[in-house]
Amino acid sequence: MNMGKQIRENRLRCNLTQDKLAEVLGVTPQAVSKWESGAGFPDITLLPELSSIFGVKIDELFDFSVDDHLNRIENMLEKETMLSRSDFDYAMSYLTKGLENPEIKGRCLNLLANFALQRSQGYADMAADYAKRALEVDPEKKDNHSILCKAQRGAECDWCCANHTELINYYKNFVEKNPDYFAGYLWLADNLIADHRLAEARKVVEKMRSIKETYHYPLYLGWIAYADGRRDEAETLWREITDKYPDNWVTWFTRADTFAHRAMYDEAIALFKEGVKRQKPPRFTDGEDSIAQISMLKGDYEGAIKAYENVIEILREDWKMTEGETVRGYEENIERCREKLKREQK
Repeated sequence: MNMGKQIRENRLRCNLTQDKLAEVLGVTPQAVSKWESGAGFPDITLLPELSSIFGVKIDELFDFSVDDHLNRIENMLEKETMLSRSDFDYAMSYLTKGLENPEIKGRCLNLLANFALQRSQGYADMAADYAKRALEVDPEKKDNHSILCKAQRGAECDWCCANHTELINYYKNFVEKNPDYFAGYLWLADNLIADHRLAEARKVVEKMRSIKETYHYPLYLGWIAYADGRRDEAETLWREITDKYPDNWVTWFTRADTFAHRAMYDEAIALFKEGVKRQKPPRFTDGEDSIAQISMLKGDYEGAIKAYENVIEILREDWKMTEGETVRGYEENIERCREKLKREQK
């Protein structure tokens, strides 16, 4: 019996509606509905209260299957940026044990990597906050600036710190071991171009093309040309992306990125909007998110609010996501934009 079915049966046994159970637990009725349908899982902190309401032991109520555990852990990653110690320990312990099971080893390794990355990013945000506060006290202390740039992945002028040699070497070995995996060459080319190793990048792009002909070929040739100072050639190559693949919304987003990277924001927004029009459900939020960020850069807070509202609508309509850290983050972005608008209007 799965967890959602047990919640529903115990709720009905106790003569509780979804609304009433939600009220007692301090969550939304939609959250309870998601639990019962299997689309979501209750937070670990709610388990004692749920067991008390239903009059059963936690172990009796939540006899998790392997999929229940892994789905719940994935849900935790989506909802929170910094997990509680108990949630983190539970996830790490279960996933580490899961490495012994060949059937779920790959999924467990992926989740362990995600948890470690989430933890590191959470601490990086904390480091950035402390560094900013330190700069208010001591604005000329170089180490405070260095910490802030490292925490927020800022640009670094020192080649010894900024180069991607270690990652490039990893992906060179990776593509040798996985020669038919197309995307591996993309990661390698990205880092070669970032380090201005253009001759090597060109060879990688040609190898990539021999595996599969896609819009990536003119895209990467364009970046190589641009990095080499051949700007008109780059523009022509990038125009091919949407000329050859006009019905693929990804190509419009990709070409929009080439403008955004060059701070040509009006052109970027226009292309992102074209890509948004071509998407079919379930839609991705990247286009509207990019429009919102660019609008913020331009000081167009009304445009940013509209785009963030569109993001929330996509999450709700296409992904059935109505709460959690992701939705809260976009709602907070909207509030910040409204506050900036108010200050401008005074």
